[in-house]
Amino acid sequence: MTQTKACIFLAAAIVILLIAGCNEEKPAVTSKQQTQPVKKEQINYSMYQENGFSVLYPQWPSSSQEGVELSVSRGYCTVAVNSEKLPAKQWYEMLIGSIEKQASNIIVSDEDSLMVKYTMLYQNISLISENRFFSCNDQSIAVFVTCAEGFEDIMKNISDTIYPSAHCQEKETDFMVFNDGDFSVKYPDWEQINDSNDQRLLGKTKGVCSVIVDKHNALPKDIFNWLTQAIEGNKNQSLLSADSNIYTISYHLTYMENSLTSDMKIVYCNYQSYLTQVICMDDYATKKDMEIRDSVLDSAGCAKEYEIPTPVKIEEEKKVVKEKEPEVIEEIEDDIVRTDAGEEFGIDADMVVYFINNNLFFTKVLSDFHKVNLVIENSSRKLEFRVLIDSDGKITLLEDGKYDDADVTLIVPLRDALNIFGNAQNINPATLLGFAVNVRTEPADIKNEVIQKVLKGEYN
Repeated sequence: MTQTKACIFLAAAIVILLIAGCNEEKPAVTSKQQTQPVKKEQINYSMYQENGFSVLYPQWPSSSQEGVELSVSRGYCTVAVNSEKLPAKQWYEMLIGSIEKQASNIIVSDEDSLMVKYTMLYQNISLISENRFFSCNDQSIAVFVTCAEGFEDIMKNISDTIYPSAHCQEKETDFMVFNDGDFSVKYPDWEQINDSNDQRLLGKTKGVCSVIVDKHNALPKDIFNWLTQAIEGNKNQSLLSADSNIYTISYHLTYMENSLTSDMKIVYCNYQSYLTQVICMDDYATKKDMEIRDSVLDSAGCAKEYEIPTPVKIEEEKKVVKEKEPEVIEEIEDDIVRTDAGEEFGIDADMVVYFINNNLFFTKVLSDFHKVNLVIENSSRKLEFRVLIDSDGKITLLEDGKYDDADVTLIVPLRDALNIFGNAQNINPATLLGFAVNVRTEPADIKNEVIQKVLKGEYN
């Protein structure tokens, strides 16, 4: 709703009042008559109902007005009801701004009850208007009573009757379920967010709140650390809470003068990290919005447990392998791996080679290449390795440097590399596409060629 529309709505009370007054059997109120008493009458009421919202209104003649859903008038008073798809508090604030802009006099306003009462002058007629805003089923409803000055008693009787009668029959929120492999999350059936983000799986919004689900080929700890560091380094954001044990984050941010809070939950599933995020505008989110937020985040989960690879767990596996196959590990340590560059990032190159060489699918893919350059990069630096592969697809050499005549160069973001290497034994035709989403190859078409072979089952 624009500021202009708020001004139009403000003026609608005056227009309706004048039109209704002209159509009444009794003469319209004039500036000389407005303070004269009116014969007291018994006012009967009917119930207005729309989209779960109900409120009483006087059984007066209808005075139709474009853009107003209900308007009735008795000449000296008008009652009207209208609804909009925007937060009730925002509508209230816009009307306050419009009143002030028109230099009208605010008698009383209450932000808690979203009520404003003000006076205005139209063609020498002093008018008093009381407006109240309600929220109901993702809509805002404005109910206003406008009377000519001198009819305050009648106005009070009407206000005391209709405003307490306002009621919202809340509808159950319609939830849908999003699935991606073993991951699932339920979300409200809101409008679609059009976003070209490659990592975006789901985006829904109702304006005040949005639900977003992204998938990252990374370990949850790395996503958690990346997010918390980015938040702490942004002057427009502040970290409210962060739990590295269950990977939840809550932070405050400002966007276009609006104050927002984002609550996030990271779930490791399908060997990927799923980031579910609910963002709401602090000033306009309702209790129901908070309940929806909690339902969405609580529902985000995985149908089965995927073990998260960590340096400790990999070291434990290495001890087991050394006991069972000591000669294999010795060969890898002594003859194959000739670099320790990955240690600063927690990459155990010996175990990476072991997992790859014992992964039948992985070795089938690698058997198409003999010399491979591997580049691991992040924002500050990159590591370069050259990898020699035999005819069986097994790694026979891993050392620093690069080949000038490599068959292919693999360029992998560090966050992806940590997840890929930690899960080298879990890479198969079903999981490869997820692991390879951010991997680039030179020549570029080699990546697509490998993917096509996987889809055709040539590596099975």
